[in-house]
Amino acid sequence: MSRKNHEMIDGKLLQTDKKYSQLKLKQKEKIADWMFQATRDYYTKKYVFPNEKHLEGMVNSVYEKIVAAEIWIPYGEVFKHYRSKRSDINKRVRKSLNETSGSRTEKVCFMNMCMILDGKGNVLALDKVNDSYTGTTFPGGHVERNELFSKSMIREVWEETGLTIESPILCGLYHWYKGAVHNVITLYKAEKFTGTLTSSEEGKVYWIPVEELKSKELATGMEYVLQIMESEQIGECYMHLEANGFVGDLY
Repeated sequence: MSRKNHEMIDGKLLQTDKKYSQLKLKQKEKIADWMFQATRDYYTKKYVFPNEKHLEGMVNSVYEKIVAAEIWIPYGEVFKHYRSKRSDINKRVRKSLNETSGSRTEKVCFMNMCMILDGKGNVLALDKVNDSYTGTTFPGGHVERNELFSKSMIREVWEETGLTIESPILCGLYHWYKGAVHNVITLYKAEKFTGTLTSSEEGKVYWIPVEELKSKELATGMEYVLQIMESEQIGECYMHLEANGFVGDLY
């Protein structure tokens, strides 16, 4: 096996004049199967296909197998091929799992959360007391069946704070998968409200400067929620499970 014009840097073959199209048929079939397996593993774990941000990680796992099999092809050629075949690979994964690209139904749980501002530099915080979700957060809860999203937000705020907000503004989405259920939180802001601030069984509510809020023991994912609330460019956070727990991707 000739290694002419081959240069391995950090385990990746970077320099060669060999193109992907010059690989033997059996080599292409092996690589195609590795790409399929890596994509399928990713999808079954996270319930979403890898996006541009995660392509390098996908190709790295495939390239390790390519190197182990002593198939000499530049890393860049493999990366370009995977990117060009993503749609076909995704369809193959769906088919293997008895899914169809035309299917548009899934189980969804809708929730909401609202950042309420008092016009004096303070936001309304809630120290949540719940076995499964604790820490400092914003008021919010679940959307009930046949309930309008904005009406649900107004109801949840009133139940947890005693305040009636007016015209909440939709700012973004925060979502994740748990099992086969897609959990979606709609994020709102509100600056107009009436009523008397009153804590509930959900936890203590109080006004606090936003910078001071950030130093408290926040509930899971609140650091991402705050980034969405404070940015005009970020409108979505997708949480996915890594080895050390859930990590958010912002869009």
